[in-house]
Amino acid sequence: MFYGFDTRDEDAAIGALLVYGIWRSRDVKRLKITPGIWGTVESAVKSSSKRALNLSDFIERLKPKLHCATLQPRWMWDGGNTITMAVDRTTGEMTQVQDRGRRVFWTSVLEDADDKVVLSRLYGRTALIIALVRDRLEREKPLEVKGLIQGEDDENE
Repeated sequence: MFYGFDTRDEDAAIGALLVYGIWRSRDVKRLKITPGIWGTVESAVKSSSKRALNLSDFIERLKPKLHCATLQPRWMWDGGNTITMAVDRTTGEMTQVQDRGRRVFWTSVLEDADDKVVLSRLYGRTALIIALVRDRLEREKPLEVKGLIQGEDDENE
């Protein structure tokens, strides 16, 4: 597992992390979830990665397509740090949650990544990248419902 994504391919995980961060940072009022939204996202990722010169360029090309004005630090978390336990106040149940510690801004991820390889994964294995993003979103849903992580509708940071 890399960066919170269930894969053994670190380059694909980096690509998924970028797409995930941009997806979560989107303006939810302008880009709503519809039956065909993931086809739209897949197409946007493929076209952005095909034309991008590097990962920073990919981010700048994908953001407008997903109606993302700016990346929100809470969605840039790279999966690091430690696991802690939290108590659900309504049931008293103990739940594992990730202690995200300080905010992350992808600086080390972008500097350490091989841009050409990650862009190749984004373009050539787009379906895998989207599947990784969707898998992480599905795994986070129960935590959002319990209030252990902020959901997309939460504006406060």
